Amino acid sequence: MKILVTAGATQTPIDQVRAITNIFKGKTGARIAQQLNEEGHGVTLLTSNPEGLVDTETFRVSKYRTFDELAASMEFMIRRYDFDVIIHSAAVSDYRVARVLGEDLQPVNSSKKISGSHDKLFLEMVPTYKIVDKIRSEWGFKGILVKFKLQVGISDEELLAIARKSRSTSDADLIIANCLEWAKEYAYVVDRAGNAEKVTRDGIGPAISRRLG
Repeated sequence: MKILVTAGATQTPIDQVRAITNIFKGKTGARIAQQLNEEGHGVTLLTSNPEGLVDTETFRVSKYRTFDELAASMEFMIRRYDFDVIIHSAAVSDYRVARVLGEDLQPVNSSKKISGSHDKLFLEMVPTYKIVDKIRSEWGFKGILVKFKLQVGISDEELLAIARKSRSTSDADLIIANCLEWAKEYAYVVDRAGNAEKVTRDGIGPAISRRLG
């Protein structure tokens, strides 16, 4: 099978040298890509952090930095290449910086590097669109789609309810759901029928592989 795996974290630029990002490094996605490659699949890994995570000499790796770069790369690859499976594990920014405001709440020029002389700066942030929701509806993907969902501070039952709804919204075949508090220990794999399998973190890749047919 031809498989695209996304991993890592998007950056939201503030100016040309500063950005907001998140804590994720893409290790889970990289491990999944490595495993599927070893199983003989044709794997492309699109990640923000390829350095030192896996032995990437045996499969294709592309790098992105920002939300816009990830979205553009995914759209290009999905439209051009006939992937059988997309595993979208990248931690994508939910907000982008619309404007940077100074102490007087007037816009500051952020097209280059904002001066360090300001006593205060305010960021006006607006929601980004959901990349995963475009994979089928706009980019025409017809294969197996695997989505990831992370929550914080909720019960397993609440997580599963959110995961089932989120899977349906994106028309994904599987969703991998976990909470930050125990993400290094286990996750749930939820299918189209709503069935949930609890697996260890290292068991995520094998659980996906078993369902690829």
